Amino acid sequence: MVLAAGESSRFGRNKLLEPFYGRPLVHHAVAAAMDSRLARVVVVLGNESDRVEAALAPLDRDDRLGFVVNEAFAAGQSTSVIAGLNAIGDKIDAVMFLLADQPAVTATILDRLIAAFEGEDRMICLPTWGGQRRNPVIFGARYFPALRALTGDAGGRSVIETNPDDVTAVPFDDAIPFRDVDREDDLETLVHLTEGERS
Repeated sequence: MVLAAGESSRFGRNKLLEPFYGRPLVHHAVAAAMDSRLARVVVVLGNESDRVEAALAPLDRDDRLGFVVNEAFAAGQSTSVIAGLNAIGDKIDAVMFLLADQPAVTATILDRLIAAFEGEDRMICLPTWGGQRRNPVIFGARYFPALRALTGDAGGRSVIETNPDDVTAVPFDDAIPFRDVDREDDLETLVHLTEGERS
């Protein structure tokens, strides 16, 4: 599930439509998801939903990609989590939550997280860098009710913190793929940091 509904208030305009190496920012996280082992990719839209969905049209190449519009997106991230869960239903074992403003994340990273999740009895899996939790995060179906109970501008952090013994942490040695974009200077910095990889 790719969370792509936010208002980009700190950016000043819809950051997901800003160019990043020739494609809209939102394209990159969704492309990584599509190239990974994820069985299905659902993008939760909200702010300028028509434009964001149109920006992802080149990726709509098979029936793995779907969209849901969160009409209540202005009320915070929890509404997108709930809208996405309601759209996918309960006949799945787990969901990976990706942030649409992490354009440097890769399918290789996502697949490493999936493999770690499958290899443990724990029901939450997330990456770490420097001992700090990062996104994306996988939640097993056991935690769907707790995620549906979230309110306001909150993601799954409280669920993670309430269930530390259920967390599989996967350490990474590079922070760049997990950087998100909140402001214009974040985007400029990320372009600078990834220039060698994209050239």
